[in-house]
Amino acid sequence: MFRPYLLAAVLGFGASTAHAAFSYDFIEGGFGEVDEGDAVFLNASKGIDNNLFVLGSAYMIDSGINIPGYDGEGFYLEGGLGYAMPLAPNADFFANAQVLYANFDLPGEDDDIGGIARAGLRYIPVDKVELQGSVAMSSNDFLVDDGFGLDASARYHFDPRLSVAVGYSRDTELDGAFLNLRYTYQ
Repeated sequence: MFRPYLLAAVLGFGASTAHAAFSYDFIEGGFGEVDEGDAVFLNASKGIDNNLFVLGSAYMIDSGINIPGYDGEGFYLEGGLGYAMPLAPNADFFANAQVLYANFDLPGEDDDIGGIARAGLRYIPVDKVELQGSVAMSSNDFLVDDGFGLDASARYHFDPRLSVAVGYSRDTELDGAFLNLRYTYQ
């Protein structure tokens, strides 16, 4: 008779405490690969309430494309909303959608406005280590012509505010290995 109430209490307690392990209030910068080129990036996120957050990014990219009269350099600017939901005390599901503007010094169409939607998991297997993986769909022609992408990373937390991550992205804003440093401000 009391099992439904006990289950609701346990699940409610887990949902209220689980989110404390993950912060969506951060700024991070890093370096990554893009096809034959490389990128420097800055990402930021700010929680609006317990589950919603706003996020934005800027990527400066040297595409490695060598066409006479064009340097192949460009940038991405992104902004959007995200949602995070605790799954367990050490796991979060997240999803976000962003508008993405790209501009490159290339022949023909050199800019595009599209979007990118992402869903993934954040998981803490042991103290100070966080694993993250996500899938993404994009509608920006500079991101793999409206493609499907994957990201995976491992993050080490030096303390609650400072962490470093190494990871790999395939067909998203980056396309190869990346390294970033994150400062969590709440």
